[in-house]
Amino acid sequence: MQYFVIGGSGYIGSAVCARLMADGHELVGLARSETSAARLAEAGVRPVRGSLADTGLLAEQAAATDGVIQISTGGFLTQALETVDQSINATRTLIDALDDGKLYLWTSGVGAWMDTGSLQPDRVVTEADPMTPAYYYAHLRDVQLSVLGESRLRGVVIAPGQVYGRDGGYIGPIARQFNGVRAHGVAYAVAPGDNACTFVHVDDLADLYALAVGDPEARGLYFGAVDTVTAMDIAHAVSRASGLGGEVVLVNHGEMRELNGRANEFDFFVNARASSAHAMTALGWNPHRPGVIEELGALPQPLDLQTVYPSPTHHASAARVKL
Repeated sequence: MQYFVIGGSGYIGSAVCARLMADGHELVGLARSETSAARLAEAGVRPVRGSLADTGLLAEQAAATDGVIQISTGGFLTQALETVDQSINATRTLIDALDDGKLYLWTSGVGAWMDTGSLQPDRVVTEADPMTPAYYYAHLRDVQLSVLGESRLRGVVIAPGQVYGRDGGYIGPIARQFNGVRAHGVAYAVAPGDNACTFVHVDDLADLYALAVGDPEARGLYFGAVDTVTAMDIAHAVSRASGLGGEVVLVNHGEMRELNGRANEFDFFVNARASSAHAMTALGWNPHRPGVIEELGALPQPLDLQTVYPSPTHHASAARVKL
């Protein structure tokens, strides 16, 4: 089968593309830049230059292939607000262009079921829970409903937890902790730090995409989240990986906001605990890679801080795939 992939050159996307090609699929990838086009071509994906704003191109590729696989992490919070109209228009264009029965796989995230934990600190969300996105992701609910509500298509939504593995991506709590160490030489944390997120290894996540693509009966929403870890445990693990012996410097919420930004402050009170029992049962998903603490502990020492969970200016794809 041949699929049109959006977001195939990034951290998650490159792993997913490699896994799909290992299954024999041919891929055409949207490339917003020459750099992305080169990454896709090197990985064996045929690049097509354009963006989500190029609705004519999106429609053309959706019509010419066997389906669309849209991989995204949502980007930074400010970007999510800036691209609302573009995201909605792109989704509508793709839905209209796809022939009956074709696949439209769209990527969400369990963070859209965010819970501050003030009332239910141990709450674990499943696909049966209503999406409760923060205001900057509110449009994602409408996009998701559009994909899943189009009965003439095979609509699939995969919602990953926080993604880790290999050299890491530049979004998420692990990356923000490493950014703090890069900036200050110490790992900051806010006590008690017992709020938690559920994580998923990027290679396990790629397996989930492959299962959803390969099973013609797969439809609906699937969570991809396996390993639930507290914010404080992540801070200690990043400290150890960075050669700081697991030591953290405790600060209050306001100080964390000033030091590492509001998003890293959020990391110490937001809960995003999720279960992937549905994906395991319905698709036979078998996540088996090392957990996030073990994975961080296995990073090579002494660690080159510029190569792991890189800041956006050092962002690199996860192209070195071992299947």
